Amino acid sequence: MIEKNFDKEYIKKCISLANQAYNVDKDVPFACIIVRKDEIVAIAKNRATKGDITRHAEILAIQEAQKILDSSDLSECTLYSNVEPCPMCSFMIRESRIAKVCFSLSSPKMGGYSKWPILQDEALGHIYPFSKPPKIVKGILKHEAKRDFEKLGWVVFSE
Repeated sequence: MIEKNFDKEYIKKCISLANQAYNVDKDVPFACIIVRKDEIVAIAKNRATKGDITRHAEILAIQEAQKILDSSDLSECTLYSNVEPCPMCSFMIRESRIAKVCFSLSSPKMGGYSKWPILQDEALGHIYPFSKPPKIVKGILKHEAKRDFEKLGWVVFSE
């Protein structure tokens, strides 16, 4: 499992990727990195505005990690995102058995943790094919990650 001191390093990379998605790719500023044993397995930026609304950064990163690791079981992995995963992505996180989820900004209107308790739902872990809840680390580099997300419903944690 990734040590806490590495969390900031990977979140910083997510923030940089999210800025690239917005400034260069002209997409929404979301990015995701999946790490296993301190090695980056997959990196993705949002592609949802390019004709397929399901192409969220978390889902693209999960797909890539599964290909690279040749397994749908990502239980040795940590997922990093600059913004709290939405419900769709949260279900994929639970189904792929990701052990830890770290993010900067909360999403109290759209989040799979803040709004809908998908990421922390213990009962979901008893339904096949879902896993037990991942460890959640929130608010990492929240001030560095903040953009004009309020209009989308994403805000900085006040904790």
